[in-house]
Amino acid sequence: MGLVNLKQVAAAAGVSTATASRVFSSPERVSEPTRLRVTEAADRLGYVVNGLARSMMGRGPRAVAFMVASMVGPTFAAMAAAVERVANDNGHLFLLSTTQYDQDREAQLIETLREQRAVAALLAGSAPSNVEYDQRVAGYARALAATGARLVLCGRPPIPSHPEIASANYDHSGGIAALVGHLAGLGHRRIAFLNLPGGTTTSGQRAEGFLRGVSSVGLPGAAELMRQSGNSEAEGEAATLAILDRTPDVTAIACATDNIAVGAYRALRKRGLRIPEDISVAGFDDVPIVGDLTPALTTVHPPFASVGETAAKMALGLDDRSSVVLPCRLMVRGSTGPVRDG
Repeated sequence: MGLVNLKQVAAAAGVSTATASRVFSSPERVSEPTRLRVTEAADRLGYVVNGLARSMMGRGPRAVAFMVASMVGPTFAAMAAAVERVANDNGHLFLLSTTQYDQDREAQLIETLREQRAVAALLAGSAPSNVEYDQRVAGYARALAATGARLVLCGRPPIPSHPEIASANYDHSGGIAALVGHLAGLGHRRIAFLNLPGGTTTSGQRAEGFLRGVSSVGLPGAAELMRQSGNSEAEGEAATLAILDRTPDVTAIACATDNIAVGAYRALRKRGLRIPEDISVAGFDDVPIVGDLTPALTTVHPPFASVGETAAKMALGLDDRSSVVLPCRLMVRGSTGPVRDG
């Protein structure tokens, strides 16, 4: 069977096509008997209202889009679930799109959201730290605003040159600084930091937190104690082995992510070092599995769900703040302990 159209519904109900259209677009303008005839005919024929067309005319539910480079791990899942709850509670649809780190694909998604009259787009996760990124995102915001939609940064810092773009973020820097303070409180003075590759908002904020942390407790922020690592267990293992070879006197390793920290566990065990008796290890993200490691990992717990909820409320005009930074919590577990004697 072919798709049933509005003209067929109108004919079956004995009304004009314009009257049938009003039943679905402005039912208050049609008498009750006529509405009943049209809706009964639509049900009998299996007519489905074109929801996309209605949303493009400003009627019916509109979409809240959550855009992220790659949907991997619980971090973005927690954010996305919170955004979906807020969207649903306010009568909107939820869309999840991945860009796969492709700027052309990202731009195409923004244009599709414009065409479909989405109510908001949330750009989630780490982003480049450069002028080109700032200008590109500002262009997205202007394009969406032209169709009545709003762009919100989710888990990203605000763009200083474009304060009109709202941002809901968590305190990357403060979380790392608290981690360093915890390790220093245990007597550690040679604390290595394995950070993500440079050039992104996340790596920049976490590097700033490490330097601020060592400075606040009077420790040198020596470049030799900092090393970059990709966000995988294998790369974390390689970076740990390299830092041990270069600075064998480190007594603690702070990692920018839990994935890197798991790699550090592997490297230290290869070297016959005990955690935390010989060396302490800490991470960032508090993914569920790290509590089951042996020993359980001390890490920073970001409020991922709260960030997603706040960003969604900003996007829908339910939170009028332009920039929000939510605090992280330090989760102290068995992987950190007092500095070893000698």
